[in-house]
Amino acid sequence: MLKRIAVAADDAKLLETLKMQAEQHDVLVHALSEGEALPPATSGIVASLDKPAAILSWADNLGEEQYGVLTLLADAIACRESLPLGADERVRQHAVRFGEALGLSREDLLVLERGAILRDIGKIKVPNDVLLKKSVLDYDEWMLLQGHAKLGADLLRERGIATDVIEVVECHHECWDGDGYPQHLEKEQIPYLARIMKIIDVFCAMTSPRLYRKTVCSHEDALHHFRSEQGKHYDPELVDVFINAEVGRPYEASA
Repeated sequence: MLKRIAVAADDAKLLETLKMQAEQHDVLVHALSEGEALPPATSGIVASLDKPAAILSWADNLGEEQYGVLTLLADAIACRESLPLGADERVRQHAVRFGEALGLSREDLLVLERGAILRDIGKIKVPNDVLLKKSVLDYDEWMLLQGHAKLGADLLRERGIATDVIEVVECHHECWDGDGYPQHLEKEQIPYLARIMKIIDVFCAMTSPRLYRKTVCSHEDALHHFRSEQGKHYDPELVDVFINAEVGRPYEASA
């Protein structure tokens, strides 16, 4: 997973060397300006550039610890829904593959990865009798479940954490034709990374077990769904890339 470190040093030559080496370590280097606030997802601050290898190693370690906290939280939500551990890692890996196929910047990839893990954080506030219901939800229950997107975004806003992923969390259930939730945004009104996340979220939900569904869709059935809803629920250009780049296949779980 990508990590970010902030550098409070003004040696331009060493900073450029560090940035070049960082690309081999899945680390983003952000040069801090005087008085600037730390950007979201910053693993640490560097004030000296004379040990680039050690700096990148420390960044890796710090970033992995932060990532572990996020995945622990995601696993807790997955366990509550009786989903297999690592379900969100599958979402994250597909999101990275999709982002790379789209040519996203490393900064956007970092946001997309974190958004994949935290996208359903609002389900913490959804009652068990709704979240775990195995039969069809009634209208009021469905409204409660739909509320998880805004609940999650509000949680992050209130606490001032992971502010870079708020749009992904809040808008990943919006639809291209305006038939989504919570704001009924349409087309380019929907943040780009949220449009990407919607496709990944639906694909992974369709092709993995769920309490409310006895069967699991095949890869081909999922692609048929995206084609049939292309330009309706989903950004048509993103659907083309998802299918043509074979983002969903093959998937191999990490050891």
